[in-house]
Amino acid sequence: MQLNNNQVIINLIDDEIKNIMGDELPILSQLKSYVVKSGGKRLRSLLTCQLAALYEINNSAIYTIAAIVEIIHAASLLHDDVLDDSKTRRGKPSGKEIFGAKEVILGGDYMLAVAIHKISDFNNSNLVKIFTQVVKDLTIAELLQLQYANTSEINLDTYMKIIYGKTASLFRTACEAVAIFGDKEEYEIEQIGKLGTNLGILFQIRDDYLDYFNPSLLQKPPMQDFENQFYTYPIINYFEQNGAEKNKITEFFNLDLNERKKSNTQNQLLSLLKELNCDSMTLAYMNELKNDVLDQLNAFNSSTELKQLKFQIEKLMILE
Repeated sequence: MQLNNNQVIINLIDDEIKNIMGDELPILSQLKSYVVKSGGKRLRSLLTCQLAALYEINNSAIYTIAAIVEIIHAASLLHDDVLDDSKTRRGKPSGKEIFGAKEVILGGDYMLAVAIHKISDFNNSNLVKIFTQVVKDLTIAELLQLQYANTSEINLDTYMKIIYGKTASLFRTACEAVAIFGDKEEYEIEQIGKLGTNLGILFQIRDDYLDYFNPSLLQKPPMQDFENQFYTYPIINYFEQNGAEKNKITEFFNLDLNERKKSNTQNQLLSLLKELNCDSMTLAYMNELKNDVLDQLNAFNSSTELKQLKFQIEKLMILE
């Protein structure tokens, strides 16, 4: 499987998404169109296809697995938009705004169901196990996030459980599914799963970092986590390390929404976070994760596909 053109691969994945998602009701057809047209980076499903190339798996069924990964991710975003009351997604109206909150909740449930139903067609209990586990992880993470929303009492261990369930678990599954499909040994499945976990955590913490220190790369307004009173890695990690100025930070978060939205308030908080080295401590952990991922990839023989995947991982560290 040659991956010279990611857009070609994305088109094949999107075709599979269309095949898997049904047209039983007009709303489901509309949701299918929304998922395909909304695009996104397709990072998780592309990762599945890229690892298949590294394993030299030449089977078109890998696009079906990649599409299942993407459908589960899209379903989680639909649910997120309702839970977070998001009006936009990637600079466009969110699914909730277009279809309604109840409709996207049920539509997301439907998408999870068709994804698991399709994976059962492979008659592989291990594939079914990891995909059902990722749905369980997503649910637990959302419940944890609700439990600890708007509170500075969240610790790093709890936060890492949340980002594992919401982000890293699906990255892990996107990787493990390839190794299982390729009949790899148990230790190889475990190793590639660890790579996916590290990559997923790196991806989420990069988002946490950019939200404060360079939101333009996320193509969204700055400091959305602060406005929503979400404590994320740069701040939680600081609290965990020493937290000498914790009260100064929480004072900002306890302000009312209108005050949190003011540029002057945000600039003051940003200056404080930089003064406390929240940015540099976050960067250090991101570099650690990136190096772990690259070391794990070195187990593969050198190839064009390996160089391409490493290049894309390096792009995750572009922060300016």
